[in-house]
Amino acid sequence: MARRGGARNVPLWTAIAATLVAGVLAVVHVRRGGLPGLAALEGLSIDMRFRLRGPRDPATDRIVIVGIDDATRAKAPEIVQTRRGYARLLDAISACKPKLVAIDFFFSAPEELLPEELVARVRTTTTGMDTMMKSMPADMTSSDPQAADTMSKVMPMMHEMHDVLAAVADELRGDEVLAQAIARSHAIVLGAYVRDGPPVRGVTEPEGLKLARLGQAADTGGGDPLLRPITGSDVVFSLPMFARGAVGAGTVNDLRDEDGVRRRMPLVVEYGGRHYMTLGLAVALAELGRPRDTRYVAGAPTVTVAGTELGLTRAASLPLDMLGRGRIPRVSAADLLDGKSCERVAGKLAFVGFTYAAFDKIATPFDQRADGVELHATVAENVLGGRILRNTGWLATVGSTLVLCLIVCVAQLRRVRRRAWMPPLIALGAIVGYVVIGVLVFARGTVIELAAPATLAGLTLIAATIGGLATEGREKAHLRMVFSQYVSRPVVDRILADPGQARLGGERKELTVLFSDIRGFSQVAEGMAPEALAAFLGEYLTPMTDLVLASGGTLDKYIGDAVMAIWGAPVDMPDHAARACEVALKMQEALAEMNRAWQRAGKPPIAIGIGLNTGAMAVGNMGSAARFEYTVLGDQVNLGARLEALTKELGVGILVGEATARAAGDGFVFREIDVVRVKGRAMAAPVFELCGRAGHRVEPAFGEALALYRRREFAAARAAFARIEHDPAAQVMAERCEVLAASPPPPDWDGVYEQRSK
Repeated sequence: MARRGGARNVPLWTAIAATLVAGVLAVVHVRRGGLPGLAALEGLSIDMRFRLRGPRDPATDRIVIVGIDDATRAKAPEIVQTRRGYARLLDAISACKPKLVAIDFFFSAPEELLPEELVARVRTTTTGMDTMMKSMPADMTSSDPQAADTMSKVMPMMHEMHDVLAAVADELRGDEVLAQAIARSHAIVLGAYVRDGPPVRGVTEPEGLKLARLGQAADTGGGDPLLRPITGSDVVFSLPMFARGAVGAGTVNDLRDEDGVRRRMPLVVEYGGRHYMTLGLAVALAELGRPRDTRYVAGAPTVTVAGTELGLTRAASLPLDMLGRGRIPRVSAADLLDGKSCERVAGKLAFVGFTYAAFDKIATPFDQRADGVELHATVAENVLGGRILRNTGWLATVGSTLVLCLIVCVAQLRRVRRRAWMPPLIALGAIVGYVVIGVLVFARGTVIELAAPATLAGLTLIAATIGGLATEGREKAHLRMVFSQYVSRPVVDRILADPGQARLGGERKELTVLFSDIRGFSQVAEGMAPEALAAFLGEYLTPMTDLVLASGGTLDKYIGDAVMAIWGAPVDMPDHAARACEVALKMQEALAEMNRAWQRAGKPPIAIGIGLNTGAMAVGNMGSAARFEYTVLGDQVNLGARLEALTKELGVGILVGEATARAAGDGFVFREIDVVRVKGRAMAAPVFELCGRAGHRVEPAFGEALALYRRREFAAARAAFARIEHDPAAQVMAERCEVLAASPPPPDWDGVYEQRSK
């Protein structure tokens, strides 16, 4: 009887089996680099914990960020263009008497204002003229009045030529001037970047990089492989002439999580068998007066820094206790150049980095467009302030998973299951309670993994709930019904082969969305009877839809004559941006063929605009209980739609967002068109034209004209754009420049174009 009764409790046995699987998956997750999606979900949970905790002020007032911001570029563009400019900046900072100046960039190559051969000729000619003029006798023309008259005219010209060449030669000494500024400061800490790659031995250590070495480091070849530092096959560091004057050095490598967010920094990086510390740690140790006081064994779970043990996570990294946007004090480099705000830098640890718009931007838990230099300043703040996040380790993650899954199993006992709502309530209560505990302990500096235990326990609950009730055939029939109208038959077959890929209900994923629309469709429709219009649309939409489905994309919907499609869902595809770009090009090519056929048939040709955007979106079955559709929602989707509308305003056929251009890879050619603030969005974004596939030639004239436009040289920009023939985008920009030249924008104009229509 017990045997028969036990056999009936399918949910319990399903939960037990799911618990065993969950335990194995938890081990695989924590020891094999993470299960798909769980790492990103854990990152989101950490972001959520940061936001619930809220921003907070630094624990020390010794750190300041000196930003090379938009104001600096506007007032002194030479600062980021020449080595003399950098020298001027370092002199201005050093004049304020900071304790240390950490530079989040490097000078890895000589300055080349002129070709090397021309530089040599200038210097040789200057020296020769100087020698010749010094050796000329003072009375060489005294006996010949005519010669004296000639020399009186020639000599001033020779002196002028000599002075000009001497000035040019002096201007070419930018590297020497910068090296002198670094040495003169006695406070510069240089950054180094170790390029990822297999470990190498016996390489020559760049001069000055020794300053970044850990004090005591050993590699026994053991330890936890997941905790071993990242290795590099090459290093980017400032030239020896600069390194000789520095007082310290540190690496500027960072770690980007699966979702692109920076939440950790590698404290240790290995190169050539040596171990180097990160820039923020180097500055913190120098401030503590113990610049080389570290003890580290590769693969160990901790590194001892100035007598304090810091817990390490994957790749010998330190979890960052982020403070929040703008919490670390900042000073504009422009103010220091003007002799202002010196008191805010005096005696401080100054981190110098680029903070102007659209450069060196990173995503952090608090800010999607934070400045990269913040990471190094945060490391120093965490170490000096003693606020270090502590991870509980992989054993705690596996243990938490098993405990939660066992609670789910207990909830399946018959005594509990007498009320159908009790098992899910108990299980969900345990999961929610675990998440609450994770949030509470995070506020005290302890990080416990939430995603894997909560997700695996939730999956165990789902398995127990549906155990024995849902058949494989019913599930496949349902999936075929849901997805057959959105995706191609091969994609449906893939979903049916692995139903786990069809995660119904809204979820956050990085996808690429495409919007296409017929330009001037209202005028086209006015001249057609309803039947002819329907046939025309069918003739147009059929090949466009076939292109989407053949690429593995998902047809989201038709909106009149518009097509909306997505790539990357419901089936994951890492190259979703590249597939979408290829389809966009093929759509334009297919339209060209159709236009030729329509013209032969006496029908008017049409043009379409296509907008592409890549980013995090909510994807799944959206709607009500009575009616829903599989679609995507989110700000990045809206941006894709706005980009399609912008194609007409900017005179291009295909417009993509920055993330799409970056993710599409080397198989396509893009050119930046503008920086636009689209309707409904406060933040401006750069937009790019998809010009063609790899090998397509793009004339540089457009980029040169765009640079003039952004420098407010509107008359010159208009002329440069106007010279570009057969380029509608250039003509649009020329017209805009003509308007701006006639009516210049205010001084705070940021070069952003405001979209006029949706």
